[in-house]
Order: sequence, then C-alpha cells, then structure tokens
Amino acid sequence: MEVNITCTTELVHGGCNACAITPSTSYLITFDRATSGIPLDTLDVESLVMAVALKNGFRQELILDFGDEVILFKRAMAMVTMKEEYGQITYESQGKVHPVRQVNATPEAIFKETNHILTTLFQIEPVTFKMEEVEA
Repeated sequence: MEVNITCTTELVHGGCNACAITPSTSYLITFDRATSGIPLDTLDVESLVMAVALKNGFRQELILDFGDEVILFKRAMAMVTMKEEYGQITYESQGKVHPVRQVNATPEAIFKETNHILTTLFQIEPVTFKMEEVEA
C-alpha cells in the first residue's frame, strides 16, 4: 500500500494589530493514488496508525472504565488495544506491547515507527509513505 501525505503550511494572521502572524500546518493523507484524502490532526504515529488500520478493515471501539480509556481496534479475530497514559501511547496485541513516546520526531522516524507497529501488532504489510510539501 502506498500512502501519500500532503503538507501545507499557511501563514495565519491573529486578527488584530497586536497578534503575530503564525504558521499553520495541515496534513492530508491519500491511499494508493486516490483523488480524495483524509485530513490528519498532526503528523504523528497515532494518527498514521489509526488511518492505515481503518483503511485495512479494522474497526474502532472506545472502552471506558474507571480512570481508563482504551481504544480497541478489531478485525475478525485480530484485536489491538491503544492506551494513552502520562504522555505515552501503548499499543498491545497478543502479549506484545509497544510503547510510543509523543515527541517531535522527523517524518522518517515517524514512518518507521508506524510501520513497525502496523506489521508486528496489526499484521498489515509494510506501507510506503511519501510526503510532499505544497505551497498554500
């Protein structure tokens, strides 16, 4: 599967004379040269894993418990849980646990980490990520 990510950065004015102009970056993900895309909140492992897993037939279920919130990805008999605690996301499936620290990383590091989670826990073939910056 090929995943194309389009990155657009626009300079946004705050609206008043005292507000500074700040850059606003948005990401759009498309699968296998599709003509329409899905917007991403940020370019991080969590967003990419979710988009690719859903594209590959997984369904999400939110499980709420006292003090815990778990997202369960299910497809047939395959199940992967995602839990966020103390600035870290943990994916788990069949006794395999993979923690992901939410830090600013390079796109290449994010793609590598995403592929590792998708192949080892979700049993999805490796994804080819291509990133393109577009002028706004």
